[in-house]
Amino acid sequence: MNLVSRIRAAIAARFARADKTALTNLTFVAAIALSALLLLGAGGYGWWSATLAPSVQVNGQGISKSEAKARGEISAFKLSIEESRIRARIAAGTLTPDEGTAALQKLTDARTNLSNQLTSDMIDAIAVSTLAQERGISVDGAAIDAEWAKETSTPELRLIRRISVSIGIGGISVGEPSEADVAAAQQKAEAIVAELAAGGDFGTIAKRESTDSYAQDGGLIGWSAHDEDPAGDAGYDAAWALTSPGNTGAIRRSADQFVIFAVDQIRPAALDPAFEQRASEAKLDMGVYKKMAAERALRNALKAAVLAELTAPTSEQRDVSYVAIADDGNSDKELIEVSHILYAPNNDAQQARKLDPTDPAWAAAEAEANAALAKLQAGDSFATLAKESDDASSAAAGGLLSWAPKGTYTREFENAIWADGLKQGDLLGPIKTEFGYHVIRFEARQQSLKFRLDLLAKQLAAPGTDFESAAKAAIAGGVDDPFTGMTFTHEGWVARYSVATDLSQMVWKLGQGDVSGVESVQNSFLIVKVNAVEQRPLSEAQLAAVKGNGFTYWIDDYVAAAEIWVNGAKVQDAAQAAEASPQP
Repeated sequence: MNLVSRIRAAIAARFARADKTALTNLTFVAAIALSALLLLGAGGYGWWSATLAPSVQVNGQGISKSEAKARGEISAFKLSIEESRIRARIAAGTLTPDEGTAALQKLTDARTNLSNQLTSDMIDAIAVSTLAQERGISVDGAAIDAEWAKETSTPELRLIRRISVSIGIGGISVGEPSEADVAAAQQKAEAIVAELAAGGDFGTIAKRESTDSYAQDGGLIGWSAHDEDPAGDAGYDAAWALTSPGNTGAIRRSADQFVIFAVDQIRPAALDPAFEQRASEAKLDMGVYKKMAAERALRNALKAAVLAELTAPTSEQRDVSYVAIADDGNSDKELIEVSHILYAPNNDAQQARKLDPTDPAWAAAEAEANAALAKLQAGDSFATLAKESDDASSAAAGGLLSWAPKGTYTREFENAIWADGLKQGDLLGPIKTEFGYHVIRFEARQQSLKFRLDLLAKQLAAPGTDFESAAKAAIAGGVDDPFTGMTFTHEGWVARYSVATDLSQMVWKLGQGDVSGVESVQNSFLIVKVNAVEQRPLSEAQLAAVKGNGFTYWIDDYVAAAEIWVNGAKVQDAAQAAEASPQP
């Protein structure tokens, strides 16, 4: 036996002589230690999952669950602070009781929707942070302090009045105003400004000259905070730019209106004495609270930079036409159309279900239905006989029922009308349902709305097709046309960030002369054609729309193309990398 073999044999013999009890104890101790490690690992994972795991992620950037919880507590606290401030304004007379009630109702609605809003706000905060970093935009301490001051203070309030001068014939705007209409309205507005400068009373002049609903109250709009007034509105912006009470000059507020605003009184912002105590009692994470204020400051800085680009002298615009039809939620279902005549027991369909099946009224109703069927088979008019139907609503239409998907009617009625092989004019019945006996005439069956729209989109996109003519032909078919309710619109020139994101993205996927497929936008199905693409200056209406909502749409473009996770579940796949970051 060699040396190695002898060593192995010695070890085996020693093991055989070992105390088996000691080995058993050692194994038991090891098992306990392993269990403890597993429990510690599970506890650690549970703690990580509940605190450090991402609550929301956008393109890989996230906010942890513990921070999300703190943000939720802060958002609820802010609503309670806002409620107390609204009640104080009602008491002080800077909000009317009706305005106060409306404002409090908005807070109630906000509390109901707090969870969804919190998720949306976190997604927005991540998007702003990412896009600001990409553009090298940051904020200093002064900007953050200014945002924090808004949290700890009651807002500045201004008592505002307005005089409106409409552009158009007779002071009423009709369509696109002419240059002469604009000049006349501007001259009138500047004359009012001159009268005010000479000491004229704003309220008196408003009652005499203003063309809006505030005129009867001397132009008085009321007290408001800056955040309560329309964002991007040239008139309100000018009113808030005033450093003391007074009036603005004449301002072209929109394509059809000049305005002069006045500030009667200013109540400056003031430190809210209740804030610190209430925040302390709520045990808020003040670090997260101040981070949220810094995020708003960064959002403001990014917004200013982006709006400067979006309101450049010219931008790429598209001349757009489209057809639209409402999406009723049944777009993927086949539809059927029938006419019927109902013979209910005792002529009362609503009470029929309560009658015993052996009640003679059922037999009488069946006999009436059989007699009617015989008359129809002999050539009598269905519409004439339908006048005696116990379904009053369809009787007035000759028995005709609306187009309906499967599942609309009772089982027995459905089984009859959805049978294969039925042709227009076929008579069915009598069919017994809980309402009585039905004599039915089959009218038509058609493919789902979505199927037919897809075919129409292909027709409209075919080479040489005149989009407008073909679309109007599809609309003009009458009551039996499958596209009843469809409309055609020539929208004209559209600037990308002057319209909502879903429509903008649909349009900007198309080049000049392209026709889209069918897409659902704001509860309607659209088929869009881009007639032309040009670099054009923004119109007055487009400029107002971009200033008011352009930045929000710009952010939405980024979010719509991002990969988003919420509480560990992917809720949106990333779009192509080229679309992941919006470029004005």
